[in-house]
Amino acid sequence: MNGVRFGRAALAWILLALGGWLAVVPGVRAADSRDRAIDQFYHTAWTVREGAPGQVTALAQTSDGYLWLGTQTGLYRFDGVKFERYRPREGGDFLASSVASLYAPPSGGLWVGFRYGVASFIEGDRATHYAASSGLPTATIYAIDGTRDGRIWAATFNGLALLNGQRWSVVGASMGLPGNRARNLTVDREGRLWVATDQALAWLPRGGTRFELATRAIGRVNRIAEAPDGTIWVAEADGGVRPAWAGESPPEDHGPSLNLSSAGLLFDRDGALWMPTLGDGIRRVPRVRDLRRQQIEASGTAGQGFTGREGLSSDYLSAVIQDREGNIWVGGSRGLDRFRVSRLLPAPLSPGATDFALVAAQGHGVWVGTKNRPLTRVDAMAVVPGDFPEAITAASRDREATWLGGPQGLWRLHDGVPERFAPLPAEDYTGVQAVVGDGKGGAWLSINRPGIYHYTDGKWAHDPMPTIANDPAPLVLMNDARGRLWMAFARNTIVIREEGHDTVLGPADGLAVGNVTALLEDRGAVWLGGELGIGVVVGRQAHTVGTLGEPLRGVSGLVRDARGDFWANTAQGVARIGGAHMARALQDPSYRPPVTLFDSLDGLPGTPAQFRPLPTAVVADDGRLWFATTSGVVSIDPADVPRNPLPPPVSIRSITTDTGSWPVASTVHLPAHTERLRIAYTATSLSMPERVRFRYRMEGIDTRWREAGTEREAVYTDPPPGSYRFRVTAANEDGVWNEDGASVTIVVAPTFFQTTWFVLICMVVAFAALWLAFYLRMRRMEAQLRARLHERHAERERIARELHDTLLQSIQGLTMRFQAIANRVPAEQPLRVAMESALDRAEEALVEARDRVRDLRGHAGESSALDVALVELARVYATEHTVPVLVLADAAIDMRDMDPLARDELYGIAREAMHNAIAHAEASRIDVVIASEGGELVLRVRDDGRGIDDAVLSGGGRAGHWGLRGIQERAHNIGGTAIFSSPADGGTEVTVRTPMNRIFPSRAGWWRRWWRERAS
Repeated sequence: MNGVRFGRAALAWILLALGGWLAVVPGVRAADSRDRAIDQFYHTAWTVREGAPGQVTALAQTSDGYLWLGTQTGLYRFDGVKFERYRPREGGDFLASSVASLYAPPSGGLWVGFRYGVASFIEGDRATHYAASSGLPTATIYAIDGTRDGRIWAATFNGLALLNGQRWSVVGASMGLPGNRARNLTVDREGRLWVATDQALAWLPRGGTRFELATRAIGRVNRIAEAPDGTIWVAEADGGVRPAWAGESPPEDHGPSLNLSSAGLLFDRDGALWMPTLGDGIRRVPRVRDLRRQQIEASGTAGQGFTGREGLSSDYLSAVIQDREGNIWVGGSRGLDRFRVSRLLPAPLSPGATDFALVAAQGHGVWVGTKNRPLTRVDAMAVVPGDFPEAITAASRDREATWLGGPQGLWRLHDGVPERFAPLPAEDYTGVQAVVGDGKGGAWLSINRPGIYHYTDGKWAHDPMPTIANDPAPLVLMNDARGRLWMAFARNTIVIREEGHDTVLGPADGLAVGNVTALLEDRGAVWLGGELGIGVVVGRQAHTVGTLGEPLRGVSGLVRDARGDFWANTAQGVARIGGAHMARALQDPSYRPPVTLFDSLDGLPGTPAQFRPLPTAVVADDGRLWFATTSGVVSIDPADVPRNPLPPPVSIRSITTDTGSWPVASTVHLPAHTERLRIAYTATSLSMPERVRFRYRMEGIDTRWREAGTEREAVYTDPPPGSYRFRVTAANEDGVWNEDGASVTIVVAPTFFQTTWFVLICMVVAFAALWLAFYLRMRRMEAQLRARLHERHAERERIARELHDTLLQSIQGLTMRFQAIANRVPAEQPLRVAMESALDRAEEALVEARDRVRDLRGHAGESSALDVALVELARVYATEHTVPVLVLADAAIDMRDMDPLARDELYGIAREAMHNAIAHAEASRIDVVIASEGGELVLRVRDDGRGIDDAVLSGGGRAGHWGLRGIQERAHNIGGTAIFSSPADGGTEVTVRTPMNRIFPSRAGWWRRWWRERAS
């Protein structure tokens, strides 16, 4: 059943919320600020303690949103947070320091007029200065302005000056302007130039060349301004502020004369007149035509006043302007003041009043009862004080009456007059906590006594309510649409009384708001406010409504406006929650609706009461909402909440590093080793700079936007070298974003070891190191190989010596002995013939053995090229065996860097082939050819002997002989092939083919060829 009730209540709330929005009248105009008194504006003062300069003589706002202050000691600018003295970075410093006037052209930049004949135009960080050398009169420049044709005019002590190009000229007399001194000037809405001189007030038609006289009845004019109806007003140092020209009609018919010495005046956008005075603060006349022909003196009340007693920085004021957001700025001798329209309108109550009990009055406005001031009827712009002196601590209104309760009794209002209803049920002094009618002519009452009191049949009846622990008294009372009495207590307790039966709701039923201090019924649901937030009850089921952001606390007032939105008076401020969001929260307890807060910056003077008087929020009959705090009462029209639609201009103020500051330009170059980069930025939203929110991003470093909140500085530690784009955007107090924002390109220079050149050099060095390591490794391997060859050759020589000294010598001895024996045998004996034959074969074996020993000792040598070694071998064979050996080597082949192992193997192949040709083929000629064919080294050994049988070739050699197989093995060791052939005409040819890269490995890469060429 409770779930069904919740669903019905949620549906009713959704429909009601939509209906409330549709009921709002479209096109409602924003409230006219002239309806406010000057003390109902939100006022802020900046003095020297807050960093503001003193002696402010001129004010202006440039197109970038900055507020500029001209003072007697220099020029300052203000972004709403920080005052900064301005000095141009380019064009030279100012030629003077005492500023007399400022003018901000709509196109941008700022004109600065100084005392004693100096003017400057600044744009960004550059300034252009004008002095006597530029034709400018050597006198104080009272005012500068520009007409729509682009001409710049200056009012000086020596006359009216006009800028032509880069030179000034005095043009007053030549254009028919009376007088010798131009004291002030301005341009009206029609583009006419108005000039006040020491003799007259005159105007120059738009595009005209001659001035027309307006009036000669003027004094020492300090300022000229145009009223909304086109009347020209002047502020005179000795005559006050008054209308001076109104065309054909008398000027005095268009407003009063304020007889106070003044240095300026301003008509704001709504038409109200603001007048800074020289010693009497600021005066304001909301509607000047309502006071036509009146003479307002310093002591008069017709003009609203605001002085140092109310918080003004000083009573001596010199300048006033209205910025682009509608704020009024006033500069004086001790600082700067701002007046702005706050969202919450303070009620003009009697000073010193405290503990405000609110109840809606008939028609509009509210009744406000206090502990120490008479009952007062308060409207948004007016107060009707009453003469009812009793203290009021509780008030309520039902269909029957408006009830008031206080220490002296209970009253009902009749035609706005309190009538005593009943005394309190307690004789001693007590305060009334809550009062409500019973619908039957009686009343329910809660005082600081346990239980509840009911006045009926002319007497009080007390119910001590024993079912409620700790003897409490109700904090809030409410009658619902069904006639039930709701009693809210401390510590999560609610009692619903229906026809004498009480239903108690507590934590077990989902109640979790702490002390219940506010009740609101609507469409079957009862909303609760308490110290821990907001809750809702439907039937016997309750749950807490959580909100986004900081949880709401101290909710002691809860109302709903005509659009269906909820408003709560909380410890954080006045909270607004959309009706559609609350309807969703009613149906889905996990949903957290968003909240809009109105706090002290919106005009809320304090925090709401948490005990008495309650409730602290009511809805007036005209729909206006009223809220009470410990320090005052405020109201708001929910259909016309002031909103700032202007996105804030964003700019980058400064760029600093650990080594210094850098001028802000489109591109900023930072040095290497930048350790800490600070970028200060700002947004010139001057209404509520405290609520301006920022987000920024360094493209190239940040992967997403950083939410900076209200911080106005970005810090980056150790940014790496490179080019980055810093972007910053901002939103004003109403969440209107300036998406374009501001940006700057930042280039961080690399250190030498971070440059591309350094990386390339490192790569080259690394490659060279690897190459050198490889080269050294190859040299080491070559040395190791050479050492192994030396060992091998030494071992071969040792074996050769052993064979020669032992085996060969022994065989030689045996041969000689057998020869001696053979010589004893007669020559004709067969034995002698056999022995001689055997000795011949032994001699041949010795010769062959000597050849082998010689081969062992006769290595090609470490220093001999292959062709040289073969030539030497051919000479030896030709000498010992009388067989000519011809060696032919291709001259194009450089044998010097041949691989030693390959050289030995080729040498061995050639030697074996020559030996076989002499020993077995009985050759009479041997040719050795070394050539290059198709990337291969070819070694051919040809003889003209008897050749080799086909059977021997196919079998790889004769059984028991290893010559041919040895040649093949040597060729295979160096990656080559050996081919044997016997031509038809006789002889044998041994051909060995080996890849060049195996014979000459040092020629495998271009770097080796380069090294070989350098080495040669």
